[in-house]
Amino acid sequence: MEEKKELLKPKNDIVFQSLFTQKNENITKNFISAIMEEKITKIKINTQKELYREKPTDKLGILDLEAEINDKEKVDIEVQLIDRKNLVERMLFYFSKLYASTIDKGEDYIDAKKVVIIAIIDYDLDLTKEIKEMETVWNIIERKNKNLMLTDKLELHIIELRKAREEYKKNKSNKKAQWMMFINNPNEVEVQEIMKENKEIEEAVVEIREMTEDEKLERLAFLRQKAIMDEKAIYAAGLDKGELRGKEVGRKEGIKETAKKMKEENLPLELIEKITELTKDEIEKL
Repeated sequence: MEEKKELLKPKNDIVFQSLFTQKNENITKNFISAIMEEKITKIKINTQKELYREKPTDKLGILDLEAEINDKEKVDIEVQLIDRKNLVERMLFYFSKLYASTIDKGEDYIDAKKVVIIAIIDYDLDLTKEIKEMETVWNIIERKNKNLMLTDKLELHIIELRKAREEYKKNKSNKKAQWMMFINNPNEVEVQEIMKENKEIEEAVVEIREMTEDEKLERLAFLRQKAIMDEKAIYAAGLDKGELRGKEVGRKEGIKETAKKMKEENLPLELIEKITELTKDEIEKL
């Protein structure tokens, strides 16, 4: 009997970005709808992964999934597997770039759309270690009058994958918890149970099965996972800033060497960008 092939895990950002696309609009819409807990009648998925930069020296961000929903708000969903100790700052950076992009030249500030940044993380966050729920939602509120919110145009969500299982156990009908179980590992028995009642996740699992048979994508996901494990090892070593800087330089050189080999194999530029997180200019110069 042939051994069943393990499915690719959507928390790998290469797999995540390949799954939630315009091609899989229905899956993507259902996923965002469950996360946002609102009905989506219209969705426009952004195929441009790079945040705009006014100057070449500006900080670059690579988006995992960004979409405009119901013509009124932008949603960016990011998967973070490594605790780089800058989650909040990263979320604010993405928010600032996306919020600015919602206002066209000549428009009034009041025309800016609401921007929701959602971080799905796979590590323990000190900030929320005392909170049992898998999700926390953050807005700007007045210090003394906690029920007074400055604006609803900024909203940050942090979803912790490691707390999803307990959330699912408490309420197996919780769609958001069901999706997080799938994102974490579609090979688990619980996901097979979820598929029986959640046809939207069943559709996503079918798509993941097809993606798993794609040898090129499987290889790319493996390379990305290896890079993640290497970086985790660096942070786990507890190096000081100087040592980390040296390791980072070495890591960047290693990434460039990997990108060079990928170019030699004639892999698409977009795929090389996804794996290495290098810019197009950096890759083209190799």
